[in-house]
Amino acid sequence: MFQSIRIAVRNITRQKKRSILLGSAVAFGFLVISLVNGFTAGIVGTTKENFAHTFGGHIYITGSSVSRMGSEISLIADDKAAEKAIASLGTKVASVHHRSGVNGTMYFGTNNRSIKLEGVDFADEGDFASSVEISRGSLADIGKEGSLILPDDTAKKLGAEIGETVIYKASTITGQQNVGEFTLIATTVSGGLLPIETGYTGKAVLNALIGLDASSFQKINVYLKDVEGVNAAAAGIYAALAREAPVESRISDDQGGGISMMKRMMGMGSVKSVAKADQWTGTKFALTTIEDIMKPVMSLVTILNTIAFAVFIVLLLIIGVGILNSYRMIMIERTSEIGTMRAIGVQKKGIRDIFLFEAVTVSAAGALAGFVLALIVSAILSLVNFGNASIFSVFLAKGHFAFSLSVLDSLTNLLILCVMSLAAVYLPARKAANLLPAEALRASY
Repeated sequence: MFQSIRIAVRNITRQKKRSILLGSAVAFGFLVISLVNGFTAGIVGTTKENFAHTFGGHIYITGSSVSRMGSEISLIADDKAAEKAIASLGTKVASVHHRSGVNGTMYFGTNNRSIKLEGVDFADEGDFASSVEISRGSLADIGKEGSLILPDDTAKKLGAEIGETVIYKASTITGQQNVGEFTLIATTVSGGLLPIETGYTGKAVLNALIGLDASSFQKINVYLKDVEGVNAAAAGIYAALAREAPVESRISDDQGGGISMMKRMMGMGSVKSVAKADQWTGTKFALTTIEDIMKPVMSLVTILNTIAFAVFIVLLLIIGVGILNSYRMIMIERTSEIGTMRAIGVQKKGIRDIFLFEAVTVSAAGALAGFVLALIVSAILSLVNFGNASIFSVFLAKGHFAFSLSVLDSLTNLLILCVMSLAAVYLPARKAANLLPAEALRASY
């Protein structure tokens, strides 16, 4: 075997031009698949982080209560069951935040925009300032009553500048219309493809606008130390909640319940009457996660990866045909040499192995070159700043695309490539091994 490998390496270096051409074709195919895989993995990670910052966590618990008038209102009136369920996760929890939220219309002069407003307890969420990317203004006055943070695109469309006052109109939890004044202190990088524009203000101020006490809240957001464990953690919380209080079906179990949950998360829930027989006491909880919100993005990623893999397979087929034709020519050119080797005692297996090792070595070297090129290209592309106003902002980390090249994915692609190379060179290798020594020595090409 070692002798076959040594001869295969010698043949590669002896025919440098042909080896470089074949290796370059392999490198290009490997470059394409590595870049696309790294790109999709990068946007998944970045988008998860951006969504988590926008919605304030990885797991979201909302609640609804029945008012004295028999209407369902968005309010966690009793959080004991939720707090007990969250505590069951132990050290997996990084932080827990309590927020309110409403969807309404913001006015400035003759301009208006529909926008979701999140009520944040800035004193409690000490990491809020580091979780948002400020475009204009500053968070120095974040603790002042009526301070407002808007997406930069929203502020520009309204025509509002830092320090100016805007009017916000929204419904209270019981359905009445209310208005409030807010002072714009900063703008954040716009969310691009996020489903709705989101602004932030103090929770106590927003609560007063929507008819809640200053200490009340509508959502409990949970940050995990490891976002990869979000599904297991959510299942644990949901099971614990179900043992202590009424719960709504998860999005995956009941699309209707999921839509209701998402509306409440976006501050779009409406007041509706509850039939006497369907009323409950305390708080009925609903739960969703960052993974549920990410489903449209994951669908896009799956499509991109499928297309990339299809392109990779097509490139491999083209490369395979190139390898097959190249080694047919090589077999013809080396017929006399093969005859000599067979005459001095080299077995058929040894001749075949030389061809196989040669093809695999060229493919592996090309794949390595393609992976290195992918690292270089991704590093260069990650330096390009697409700006804060890009519609792709939701996929960007501070204006830049992030690439995450997986070693496991690369090894899988390398294995596929090597199998393809062996399959392509097998026929010429077998034919070369079956040449009769006397006929091979008499051949002249």
